Amino acid sequence: VAAVSPMLRLTHGVAILADTMNLDMAAGRLIILAVLLVALSALLLSAAGIYALMSITITRRRREIGIRSALGGQPRRLLASILSRATGQIAIGIVIGVGLSGLTDRAMDGWMMHGQGTYLLPGVAALMTAVGLVAAIGPARRALRIQPTEALKAE
Repeated sequence: VAAVSPMLRLTHGVAILADTMNLDMAAGRLIILAVLLVALSALLLSAAGIYALMSITITRRRREIGIRSALGGQPRRLLASILSRATGQIAIGIVIGVGLSGLTDRAMDGWMMHGQGTYLLPGVAALMTAVGLVAAIGPARRALRIQPTEALKAE
């Protein structure tokens, strides 16, 4: 600046462009990390919620599961019966979530997903389906270990 105009005074903080760019990139990385942590915590909370919901459902259906098992119900069919409710709830959640995401992205003129919604939304839906089913399998397998005599005596 002194070489161009010796009379020009700089009163504000002067910084090199590369330093400013590095600060901006570090702030961007910090924001991405924060969003990633929030997304992972939401994923874990949804898995914990599905697990808890399935545990409560199985506890309430303990007698029914015991009777089905006593009458010779195959474990595969019992497992399918138990997981069908979880699958339905997961499907409803995914349909609502994908619908709201698509509407929000459309309202924002594609700013949210930058035109990648056709790849991003099915990917997220598949991930949530997998997480939901993995969370539901634990309580469902525990239900298969219910002894018919204990289930009938408990009531």
